[in-house]
Amino acid sequence: MIERGLIKRGLKESVHRCYRGMQDATQSRKNLGQKIRKLREKRGLSQEAFAHDAKLARSFAGGIERGERDIRLSTLCKIADFFGVTLSELVKGTDANKPGV
Repeated sequence: MIERGLIKRGLKESVHRCYRGMQDATQSRKNLGQKIRKLREKRGLSQEAFAHDAKLARSFAGGIERGERDIRLSTLCKIADFFGVTLSELVKGTDANKPGV
């Protein structure tokens, strides 16, 4: 299976031009998850209470905090609204260049 963004040319694999310069999505997801966890803990909520109050499945909320889940924009907006922050405040500083938010 070819990883997304890779194209095969004979025996050579290269990154498709639309993916060049993109950040490492895995690290960005982990950083965002850590930020969401910190916001949740600051409110004194369990993961289960956060998931219930934000209308998310508990396993999905856990996956978000561990950086294992891709999150739709509508879900990010829902989480930002739940914490009373703007979407830009929620994702600020979570880029892949900053491990360990």
